[in-house]
Amino acid sequence: MSAMKILRVLASLLVIAQLSSAFRKRVRGALRSSTEPKALLAELEQALGTEEWAIHELQGFEEDLKVTFKALPKNARGAIEAPSARYALHRLFIQRHGWMVKGLETGGGAWDAESPIVAMDAHVPKEMRELFEDRLGNYGMTLHELAVLAATMKKMFERDVEQRLRIVYEGMNLVEKESLDLAQAHEVMLTYAGAYIVGPQLEDLTTAYVSKAVADLKKKFPRSKQAEDLLIKIRMDIAPGSGSFDFALMVKVLSKFGHQLGALEDTECQVMKERLVAREHRSGSGRVRLGDFYAEGKGFAESPEYLRARGALDESNPEDPKVLIPNYLANPSMCLTPSGYYSICCFDECESLMDQIENGLEAPMGTPEKIASLVTSLSSFNRTLSPTLLQLLDEVAGHHGGMIPVHGRLFSQWMHQAFPRECSFPHVTGVVDRYGQQDSWVHSKVQHDERQRY
Repeated sequence: MSAMKILRVLASLLVIAQLSSAFRKRVRGALRSSTEPKALLAELEQALGTEEWAIHELQGFEEDLKVTFKALPKNARGAIEAPSARYALHRLFIQRHGWMVKGLETGGGAWDAESPIVAMDAHVPKEMRELFEDRLGNYGMTLHELAVLAATMKKMFERDVEQRLRIVYEGMNLVEKESLDLAQAHEVMLTYAGAYIVGPQLEDLTTAYVSKAVADLKKKFPRSKQAEDLLIKIRMDIAPGSGSFDFALMVKVLSKFGHQLGALEDTECQVMKERLVAREHRSGSGRVRLGDFYAEGKGFAESPEYLRARGALDESNPEDPKVLIPNYLANPSMCLTPSGYYSICCFDECESLMDQIENGLEAPMGTPEKIASLVTSLSSFNRTLSPTLLQLLDEVAGHHGGMIPVHGRLFSQWMHQAFPRECSFPHVTGVVDRYGQQDSWVHSKVQHDERQRY
């Protein structure tokens, strides 16, 4: 039985929202009888057979992950371990959809040893989590295995869609087993969008909220018309000319909406960035004096305490604090938070730069000369590195025997120096709470007297 076949079998788990009682008992038996993961994987194959649809899904994930995977450090099996798996999955979801997944985030530009499986929490069956933990902890993960894990996480989000849609149906007195006509379907989709974008997180969403979801969307979300247009476009792409929408088709449309909303939101992020860049205290510095930040007006109201806690405030000169543009764009007040375990945030421009560097290196480390050559040829920048930046690059290499680990904090610091508008300054782990609860910022808006002080 080939490893590829076994893992394709595992992928078939993605279509199962809840494992049967009998199957759970067999899995527990396999776990008790052997610590070798092949025994458990064989049990999964016997119970489930194969699912051909999963092959195409996994190929897509492998294609998206392969550049980053090639550039990550590997064990003797050619597999990556927990920190690298977290990094790769974080990159995947933030680049694909603008999703910041709780449990995959970094701390201070460095990736600690915590397993990415923590991001699954209770959203997948315990037996599946144990299987992934065993595979990752004892063997590491190949590219294909990482794609299986990514696809499993994607299924977590799709189950969220189903759960939220059921609440909407119930709140609108609709029956899940009955199909909707086009007018009904559009009303449900717009209601879902309101609940998803401006409503309570899924864990707190109730049927009582459903009746005011559309009104809240139009009142609280400035891009409600664009969101509605996006829904219509996706619906027409998936079901052109359809006049009947069953629950499964609604889930398909709304899942795609969740995938593409991040790109819509990022257009607003770029507008915010342009406004801040126009107020840079020195052209190209990636920093805005705090007083100029507040002077920009609507949308820039976070208190100094909040900005400091989120790592978005440069206080190297305490008398003249400055907002770090990329750190600010990455903070939770810029995100939508439809669920307790992921947010939809600004796309990280530094990630696309790292993609190009990784693609050129195809290794976790490179010489200063090679990296300088790659950076100077980055598309849309085409820049010459200053003597100071070249010297700093040599200093990073000096800490690592002449080679530069491109996934470490020192290189992240260098990338911030080279691209201060695109790459966040990486604070030391524990110094900032960059991915704390979004709600806390509401209570941290700057007061009028404090705003005037700057």
